[in-house]
Amino acid sequence: MQQRVGQCLRSLAVQSMDLLYPPTCVLCGAPGEAGRDLCAGCHADLPLIGPHCARCAQPFTGLGHGSGKAASDAKGLCGRCQRQRPPFDRCIAAFRYEDPLPALVGGIKFQSKLNLIRLLGDLLADALADARRRPGWQPPDAILPVPLHPQRLRVRGYNQALELALVVSRRLAIPVNHHCCQRKRATQAQAELDTPRRYHNIRGAFEVTSAVPRRIAILDDVVTTSATVSELAQGLKQAGCERIDIWSLARTPSTGSSGRKGFLQRAS
Repeated sequence: MQQRVGQCLRSLAVQSMDLLYPPTCVLCGAPGEAGRDLCAGCHADLPLIGPHCARCAQPFTGLGHGSGKAASDAKGLCGRCQRQRPPFDRCIAAFRYEDPLPALVGGIKFQSKLNLIRLLGDLLADALADARRRPGWQPPDAILPVPLHPQRLRVRGYNQALELALVVSRRLAIPVNHHCCQRKRATQAQAELDTPRRYHNIRGAFEVTSAVPRRIAILDDVVTTSATVSELAQGLKQAGCERIDIWSLARTPSTGSSGRKGFLQRAS
């Protein structure tokens, strides 16, 4: 009874806020849809990930994208995953990192646009809910947002990966565990580096500080080269984690031909 009353009060609060501050699309200014700050037209125009590697979610180039469901277009293994399996088991990403995703992600990382957190977290949760209904889904015991170094956390004031993880956690009823691992070394921003330097930059940056769940999902806003999540996953595997998935709002498309080549081999 008490729980039902609490739910009713929360529902009334949301309705009141919608009346006072009606949802407005953050991209075009039109009325939002379904209580979100995103209209139906802009939502339909978001770049769904489309055909991608079944393991690392690297979008394949030249195969068409944007019309399929985010979690259902895995077509095989990219060339890189064929040559060397990554230290994680599977990556699920909702979108390709193409317009307008850079502006939206940049808003939560560098411009303190916290109103975008709930929207982007809900969009990621939509993709994960779709993946959950499909064969091969293995629910994690906990969600681990990629840790920020305390120095960067003080400057930014919050960890955007943790904030996204809290939204996803509420939607999927999976707990967040952000205490089992920490970033022990301040690193140069990965976006400023090329691929080889990203792997060197992030090496040894994380430390497992307590017992880890048997199955865990690492959550990051964007996966580009996968250097950060791979380094974190490797440490978790060494600490005894048996299965590691990567959950990401967006994945950067490949720039070479390995994606097309990988399309020919089905995932095992």
